Amino acid sequence: MEERSTPHVKTLNPLQKDEITTVAVLPFKNNTEKKGVEDIVRKCFFANFSTKGYSLLKPEEIDERLNLASIDVYSLDNEDVYKVGKIVKADAVIFGIVTKCSKKFFGVYSQVVLGAEMKMVDVRTSKVIWQAEHTEKTHSDAIPVSPFSIPEAVVESSMNIREKVIADTADRLVKKFIISIPSRSFSSSINANVISIKSGDSSMVVYYGVQDGDTLHSISEKFYDDVSKAEEISYANNGVSDETLQAGEELLIPDMPILKNIEESQQIEKNKYKKAVYRVKWGDSLYNIASNVFRDGKKWTIIYDANKSEIKDIKDLPVGQVLIIPLTTPKSDSFKRDL
Repeated sequence: MEERSTPHVKTLNPLQKDEITTVAVLPFKNNTEKKGVEDIVRKCFFANFSTKGYSLLKPEEIDERLNLASIDVYSLDNEDVYKVGKIVKADAVIFGIVTKCSKKFFGVYSQVVLGAEMKMVDVRTSKVIWQAEHTEKTHSDAIPVSPFSIPEAVVESSMNIREKVIADTADRLVKKFIISIPSRSFSSSINANVISIKSGDSSMVVYYGVQDGDTLHSISEKFYDDVSKAEEISYANNGVSDETLQAGEELLIPDMPILKNIEESQQIEKNKYKKAVYRVKWGDSLYNIASNVFRDGKKWTIIYDANKSEIKDIKDLPVGQVLIIPLTTPKSDSFKRDL
């Protein structure tokens, strides 16, 4: 049986029309002795927040960007909120703290008390849009065994029945929080990174999200400066052809060097590879990357031209975005332009 209660809303500022589009649910803090409860509450919050109409960044993507920027997730409150927003590429961020977590089980009787404080902050103004706190209590005469009562995004095979009771309480807790959060008037799709680096069978591999108008030849030219590699791309992707190619599908890009650090561009065999890929880190800029690759920051346009379809702001590279890095310069100097 759940308690009929509502969160105490401390701050609630009305949003201007469409001023907040993308929201990041940051890693939650845990002020209790129950290890892992902050992850359960965060997953529940993410699973339920989609009803508010915002574009949500995936938690794993947020965590990866924070890691690339060397941000300690346990000290997020001490970081400049504008900086955090720039790192995760969100208009607003959700902070959460689990303040209480206690559970009692006596035979078939169970009681769980779960408390949290949460706030939504506009990263551009540092203004708190919404802030609330609540403690949820649930108790029953029988431990629920039906998986249908627990949010699917939270349930794992390793969770025992008692852990599922906590997850169920967390789901009820965040649902009450979310009711009071300002909604956006409409939903918009998340623009995923076009190029990504993922774990393969034995190493990291490169994937490309097909765009409207792409052909195997144009993709081959994009990554290799060589249209003849189209056949290798087809072979690596179960014989895909221009006729079966669909916008949005991901293609494995075979034999593509991945730079862990931009300095590694100097170690690539230029006779074998014309391009590599690199994942942007905090503090990177086109000028700095060009300075490392070509020993000349003014050659930044070479990198921009290789990625101009994906770079939205030449002065603001998103942390975690994967860029194609040409390893050689063109013979002409027409690439030299001011940044």
